[in-house]
Amino acid sequence: MDRHISHFSSTKYIIGSLLLGIAFGLLIGEQAGKLQFLGDVYIGLLQMTVLPYIMFALIANIGRLSAFEAKLLTRQGLFVLSGLWLIGSLSVWAIAMALPTIDNGVFFSSLLIQTPAKIDFLQLFIPANLFQSLTENSVPAVVLFSMMFGTACIGYKQHQSLLEYCDHVTKILMRVNSFVVMLAPIGIFGIAASSAGTLTLEQFGRVQAYILMLIAGVTLVTLVVMPLLIASSTPFSYRQIFRESRNALLTVFIIGSVFAVIPLLINGVSRLFHQHVTTKSRHARIPDLVLPLAYPFPDMGKLLSLVFVAFAAWFYDKPLEFLDYPEMLVLGLFLNFGKLITSIPFLLDLYHLPEDIFNLFITVGILCGRAADVAGAMHLMTFTILTTALMTGLFKVNWPMLIRSILLSLLLYFCAGLGIRSFLEQQHHSTATEPQILQIQLLNQRIPHSISSLSLPNSVALEPDQHLISRIRQRGVIRIGVNEDNLPFSFYNSSGQLVGFDIDLMMYLAEDLQVAIEFIPYESGYLIQQLEEDHFDIAVSGITPNLSLLASTRILYSRSDLDTHLALVVPDYQRKQFSDMQQINALKNVHVAVRKESIFADRINGLLPAFKVSEFDSVDEFFKQPEFQQ
Repeated sequence: MDRHISHFSSTKYIIGSLLLGIAFGLLIGEQAGKLQFLGDVYIGLLQMTVLPYIMFALIANIGRLSAFEAKLLTRQGLFVLSGLWLIGSLSVWAIAMALPTIDNGVFFSSLLIQTPAKIDFLQLFIPANLFQSLTENSVPAVVLFSMMFGTACIGYKQHQSLLEYCDHVTKILMRVNSFVVMLAPIGIFGIAASSAGTLTLEQFGRVQAYILMLIAGVTLVTLVVMPLLIASSTPFSYRQIFRESRNALLTVFIIGSVFAVIPLLINGVSRLFHQHVTTKSRHARIPDLVLPLAYPFPDMGKLLSLVFVAFAAWFYDKPLEFLDYPEMLVLGLFLNFGKLITSIPFLLDLYHLPEDIFNLFITVGILCGRAADVAGAMHLMTFTILTTALMTGLFKVNWPMLIRSILLSLLLYFCAGLGIRSFLEQQHHSTATEPQILQIQLLNQRIPHSISSLSLPNSVALEPDQHLISRIRQRGVIRIGVNEDNLPFSFYNSSGQLVGFDIDLMMYLAEDLQVAIEFIPYESGYLIQQLEEDHFDIAVSGITPNLSLLASTRILYSRSDLDTHLALVVPDYQRKQFSDMQQINALKNVHVAVRKESIFADRINGLLPAFKVSEFDSVDEFFKQPEFQQ
């Protein structure tokens, strides 16, 4: 069996399938997405044997332990797990320090984000129905059942036949897994082709800081910190550790599942102890027992993924304080007993960060999630090796080597952080600092147009019975009234060009009429007067009908091209307080701002009489008020 695994899942086969799949995906583009079914089949077959293997292996191996060995495993396992969690937390803290102090705010929004389901810890950890837990791949519940069943076997005199049965089942499951591994080249080809053909670099552009930090953290803990920790406290060399872990780590990156490579990790650890260290026969099964115990607990990959919270705070120019990190990391550790799709939104909300950015976390999940899984797989392998070494008496700290390893790790963290900071600062200086909305350009720039600095009546008066269109065609110019400060309908971009939705719309109107445009500025309070005095032929800029405009008999409205709804703009972390009218009516001392000359002041006074309403000339004026900066 080991010969088959070594042959069919060797590094050269995996890399060859990966490169061939990438090349094929880039060649045929999005059509390669159809090949994802090959990867889905391969991953499904890999996962098929894992949960039954965990259950039978735990029962068989725990049942064989003595009471003394069981206590030793609990004590040593918690000691190693706590040490690895500490390393992961400090790594997040150190890598997050690479974020430079710059004004990094950007314009980002989404119309809708699905609220992640809440974690049901009772169902996750308590196997009320074992078969349901097996069906739903509820690993913590299955592990708890197996541990309790195996513990109950300790000291039970007639358990030998049952444990032998469980042991035979685990061996057969390993043989099944070895047959599935033969399909690795096909599955990896399908996954690589699908990913290369359907993903774009543009998806990763906005989150390059997070990608860089996560990959740096994963690389350091996977290839430096954890292997050196093992080499400093066990008889194994760095080369031996790398040789036994490389195939499993490369496989987990490609397929994106730590769960599926647990048998490969156990094989690697077992080979280390069997080939390089002489152990007693009763210790031979310890790796089979130890590794599944660690799987339900938060691993290094999940911990490193918490760097996204630090990135999000920096992204919105609200960086976490230095002492915020212990709270975030401790809370994140416990949240990660569930899934990242629930823990990340919770932490974003806790630190008053817009939940919209969680969409970016999902977007880069195929890269960053798999990178984190690599650290998770190495975490399981490190935990198994160190705990097994402690239980077998092979754990012995080489203090000079450990000190050198610590100093080397600190140096590499410093260099990685300095490199990331320098790159981000360079990127910041080489790109425009204005918000993206101020970089908008006109879609139609073919029409000659001018912008008047003064608003004066048309120099060519409208003759009796003359139609407005007739005068426009006669002059070859259409005069359009605009509010120059009304995002997103009409405003000046960073180049001083008048742009906006309504400006583009008027460009196409003038093109249809085959005339030029003269834009005439107006203020909302004088719109009716300027229209009646013939300052312009038509007025735009997101005009909202109100009673004063409707009362004028000389003003006609076009059919609405955009219907909007009455909505409140509030800080993202307060959005739940304004989610329905019952909660809104219960709020006290709420100060609402609206634009002058709009219908919204009257509407809010009618709907929410307890609210204080202030009117501002522009949105910008509102956001500059000190009381609205919080």
